[in-house]
Amino acid sequence: MDTEETIRFEKDDAIMASTEEDSKRLAVEFDEISEVKALLKEMAVRMAASSAEFEKHRAEYEKRQAKLDAQMAETNKKINGISDSNGMFAEEFFFNTLSEKKEFAGIHFDDVEDDVGYRRKLPDGKRIKDQFDILMTNAASVAVIEVKYRARKDDVATLTGRKLENFKILFPEYNGLKIYLGLAALAFEDDAVEEARKYGIGLLQQVGETVEYAADWEVKAYY
Repeated sequence: MDTEETIRFEKDDAIMASTEEDSKRLAVEFDEISEVKALLKEMAVRMAASSAEFEKHRAEYEKRQAKLDAQMAETNKKINGISDSNGMFAEEFFFNTLSEKKEFAGIHFDDVEDDVGYRRKLPDGKRIKDQFDILMTNAASVAVIEVKYRARKDDVATLTGRKLENFKILFPEYNGLKIYLGLAALAFEDDAVEEARKYGIGLLQQVGETVEYAADWEVKAYY
């Protein structure tokens, strides 16, 4: 064998060795890629299962939430119905008693009306409306009575603020008369009593089947 052939065979051997090495390397890389693909496939399966489980739980949660919302709405409806019923009972009770006695804060009144509502358009185009539970009137004065099932401090602020102001605007025929404010309720919170004392608001409360004047202070006359 001459030198050229020897060199050629050596080159062929080197190429074959290199090719074999590349093949081994590629086989390793192929195996690694296959492992990664298998891992990714497994992860995709797990994610799909997790997603399906998540959707299942979300559907169950939404179903329970809808049921709870419906139950809450029904409960609120019942509570509001009870509240409205209590308010109507209180208004009817105090109106009937005051219509018979025609007296508030030691003052006799000639007429007693309930559920007096009115609306008026002002010169500037603004419209206001309000409703007053009980109005008692005579030639010199008018009593504006707000009725609550349970009186709270905020009720006094409403009566001496918005209610009084709206009454003066809606019923200008009473301008110049003394305006007495009263709060009638089946129960009073302590801070409501103190606030009424502060503003000179007369209090009426139910005692058995009658009404008693519950304020030990002088009722203020508003103008």
